[in-house]
Amino acid sequence: MNFSKKLIKPILYLLVGSSLIYFIEAFQSIMMIVTALLLISFTTFEDFKISKKNAPFLLSFFILAFYYTLFFSSKSLKLIAESLLLFVIPLLSIYLYQLETFTKDLKKIQFAYSISLSLLCLYFLVFYIYDIPNHHFDWYLARYNLEFYNKIHGTYICLWIAIAILFLADLTSGFKQFSLPKKVLFSVMFALLFSGLIIYNSRNIIVGLIIISSIRFLLLKKRNKTISKKLLFLVLFAVITVILLSQRYLEDIQFLFENSFKNSTRYAAWSCSAQLIYDSNFLGMDFNLIQEKLNECYVPFHSLELTKFKINSHNQYLDFLLKGGILMLLAFISILFVKVKYALKSHNYLYLSVTILFVISFITENILVRQYGIYSYFLCDVLFLGSILGNKNHSRYEVKKY
Repeated sequence: MNFSKKLIKPILYLLVGSSLIYFIEAFQSIMMIVTALLLISFTTFEDFKISKKNAPFLLSFFILAFYYTLFFSSKSLKLIAESLLLFVIPLLSIYLYQLETFTKDLKKIQFAYSISLSLLCLYFLVFYIYDIPNHHFDWYLARYNLEFYNKIHGTYICLWIAIAILFLADLTSGFKQFSLPKKVLFSVMFALLFSGLIIYNSRNIIVGLIIISSIRFLLLKKRNKTISKKLLFLVLFAVITVILLSQRYLEDIQFLFENSFKNSTRYAAWSCSAQLIYDSNFLGMDFNLIQEKLNECYVPFHSLELTKFKINSHNQYLDFLLKGGILMLLAFISILFVKVKYALKSHNYLYLSVTILFVISFITENILVRQYGIYSYFLCDVLFLGSILGNKNHSRYEVKKY
C-alpha cells in the first residue's frame, strides 16, 4: 500500500509525459494499464458502494461488456478492457484525493502535460514551416502532410492541445502574481499551443473552446467577479485570428452556399448510422458488422472517400447507440450529466470545461474508439473525476499553490 502511494506520483508524470512520445503507442498503453493497477492497489473495495453518482459509469461498462461478450470475437477482450479503463477505473480516482502526494502535485502534473503538448506544438510548427515549399500555405495539403508524416489524426491532437490550453489557463489564473520569467514561459507556451491548434485546425475543438470561454464568462459574471477587459480582448482576438488565418472557414462558408449538406461525407455517415440504429430497433447490434453494413449503405452515395477510407459513424453518441442500443446511450449521457452537475456543484470549473470539450468533440468524432481518444479521456477522469465523486471532506477541487 505504502509502496503504491510512492509510485503514484512518478507514474502519473509518466502518463502525462507519454503524450510527448505519442508515436510509441505501446508505451501509452502500458502507462494506462500501470495507472489502472495502481488505482486498484490502494482502493478499499469494502468502502466502495454503488451510488447515483457512479451507477451510470458501472452500467455503461456492463452494457458494453454484455454486447462484446454476446457477439464475441478476437476484438472483444480488447474492447472490454478499454471499457474498463473508460468507465470503471476512473471511479477509483476518488481515493487519489485522499493522498497528499497527489493533491500536492496535481498542479505540477497539469503543468507537465502542458509542457509536453507545447513541445509537440513546437515540433509541428517547425515541420509546418519546413514544409511550406510543399503545401504553399494550402491548409488541406499542410494538414494532410502533418497527419501523414506524424501519424496522428488532426482532431485528436487538437483535443490534446485544447486540454493543455485549459490546464494552462487554470494554472495561470493569477497571472499577475507570477515573476517575469514565469510570465514569459507561460506566454510562449500559450503561443505554441494556439499555433498548433491553428495549424491542425479542428473546427469542433475550436468551437468547443469558444463555447467554454463563453460559459466561463457567464459563470464569472453570475458570481459578480470582475472580468479583465484584456482577457476578453485576447479571447476575441484569438477567435478572429483563427478564422482569418485558416482558409478552412472561408471555404466552409463557400461550400454551404454552393452545395447541400447532404453532399458531405458527414451526412452520409450520420444518415447511414441512423438507418442501422432504426433497423436494430434501437437495441444495439453486432459490433463486428457495423462497418460492413455502413459500407453497404454508402454505395448509393457514389463517394470515393466513403468507400476508400471506410468512414465510421463520426459521432460518439451514434457509435454507442449502434453498439449498445438506447440503454447504452442513456447510460453514457447520464455519465456526462453527472460530471457537469457535480463539477458545477463543487465549483470545479476546470473539470467542467474539460467535460464540455469532450461533449462537443463527441458530436463529430468517435473519440473513444481510438487509443488517442481513450488516453485523453482516461487521463482527465483519473486526474479530476475523484474530486466530484467524493464526500464533502474531499469533493472540492482543492490544489496547492503552484
